[in-house]
Amino acid sequence: MSPNSLFTIPLLQKLGVRLNLILLGIILFFLISSGYGIWTLQQQSAQFKTITQTYYDRAMLAAELSRDAELIATKAMEQTVTQRLSSIDANILQNDITRTFTVARDRLTAQSSEERTVLANIDRLTQPYFNQLTTFYTLIEHQQRLKQKMDTLNFVRVKLTTPYSPEFKEINTETFDALMTSASNVTLQLLDAHSPGLIARRDSKINSAIVALLSLSALDESQKRDRDALVANINQTRELKEQLDQSRLETLAAMRKTRLQAQRLSSVCFDFYLLVKARAQNASQKHSQLIERVTLQIALFSSAFLGLIGVAYWLIRHYIVRRLNRLSFVMSQHAIGHPERIPEDGNDEITVISKTFAQFVAANNLAQDEAQRAKKVAEKANERLRELNTILHQQSNTDELTQIPNRRSFFHWLNTTGPELVSKGQSLSIAMIDVDWFKSYNDHYGHQAGDICLHQVAQLLRGVTKESSGMLARYGGEEFIVAIPDISPEQANTFGQAILDAIEHAHIPHGYSPKHHITVSIGVSTAYEACADHSCEKLISAADQALYEAKALGRASVVSLVMKDTL
Repeated sequence: MSPNSLFTIPLLQKLGVRLNLILLGIILFFLISSGYGIWTLQQQSAQFKTITQTYYDRAMLAAELSRDAELIATKAMEQTVTQRLSSIDANILQNDITRTFTVARDRLTAQSSEERTVLANIDRLTQPYFNQLTTFYTLIEHQQRLKQKMDTLNFVRVKLTTPYSPEFKEINTETFDALMTSASNVTLQLLDAHSPGLIARRDSKINSAIVALLSLSALDESQKRDRDALVANINQTRELKEQLDQSRLETLAAMRKTRLQAQRLSSVCFDFYLLVKARAQNASQKHSQLIERVTLQIALFSSAFLGLIGVAYWLIRHYIVRRLNRLSFVMSQHAIGHPERIPEDGNDEITVISKTFAQFVAANNLAQDEAQRAKKVAEKANERLRELNTILHQQSNTDELTQIPNRRSFFHWLNTTGPELVSKGQSLSIAMIDVDWFKSYNDHYGHQAGDICLHQVAQLLRGVTKESSGMLARYGGEEFIVAIPDISPEQANTFGQAILDAIEHAHIPHGYSPKHHITVSIGVSTAYEACADHSCEKLISAADQALYEAKALGRASVVSLVMKDTL
């Protein structure tokens, strides 16, 4: 049966049925190949687990045993160099550092006669090595205790001779002072000597110093007591140095013997590691051969899978893609105004698409309507953007901390309103307000509390000025400024007093000001008829001068100035 006659069956005329058959065939082949791959991987996993548990784990244990043997020797050498044993019991220390080695050895088992021989050698060398290690630690411990005794003798000797040194001299007998200091220094030099000749020469100097000390007469009881104590200390130091030198020699010999036995044990452990490693490598090679064989099989299945996909691709392109391309071309011609005959052959889904193409115009009209609605949405978005710009402009002219207009907004108001006042012949008053002792407030309460205080003051000022047609702004730091049009100097002074009273009645605590609460100083300047000769800058400068006079009068007051003459 040919493919064309096959697709004349009514059920197979459906496009979805054809695609489902093709996809089911591909999926079936994929499941078969995947099942085989999973089965193969399980075989590999089982073999790899055997290699890991049987060979590699034993190889790691053998390597760990060799490492532990070397580590024990390294720790022993470290204790020799650093002398950190102090009063630790040698047997306890030996048990602690060899426990790891013993645990690793107990986990190892031999699987051949050659391995049993090597393990027997390890067991034969282990105990003598541990015994020697105990002896070695005991010698280090003894040497450390001798050093502690030597440190004690040195401390006592320094304490005895310190009062007789030049910087601590308390006795007038200079010969006795010099002999005491000299005997102590020669003894200290003896401790640094290691060669027999140097030790003998310095020992002779010590004898001479002791004889000279003992030959002194006319000493008081304190001097005799210190001399006898020093002589006894020096003799004990000499005896202890001999013991310490002998202990160093014994420790060095034990260290060499311990190192030799450690090398032997480590070498035997490494031999066992090499045996186990060779068996592991052999098993790994067999596993690699299995992987190569499985890889070849997977490659064959992959080739068959690719061939099946190629057939599926030809079927889909011949019976689906080709017809879709034709339909796409016809639709594009209709879109540019060149109608083509719409193919309507067949009974599948593509035919349904062709028959519904006539609905494209209606859909296109609907899309245009939606475009119009989108345009309206965009216009609303632009309107919202303009509102946000307005809000941003307002924020740029508002002081963030106090939420009142800032200096920039104030001068904008002044430049806008000033010409109107001039044209109407109205007056203009400027009030400069400064918070008293505000630096002290910041220093003692912190800048965060200072910000809160400025916000409170700003709200109080807003409450006083809200009924006027003037302009309130933060001028900078703790200074505020108010511009009030069309009021007399007396009214301006009364307005300043109202501000002063409002701040006073608020009783904002300030424990570091004379009144123990926040106060303000106010300078007011007024220009009659706001004529052009009276520039705003000069009017503000006059208000600032009045504020300076208010502070000079003791703060918490109002000073008013009137600009009468043409400037």
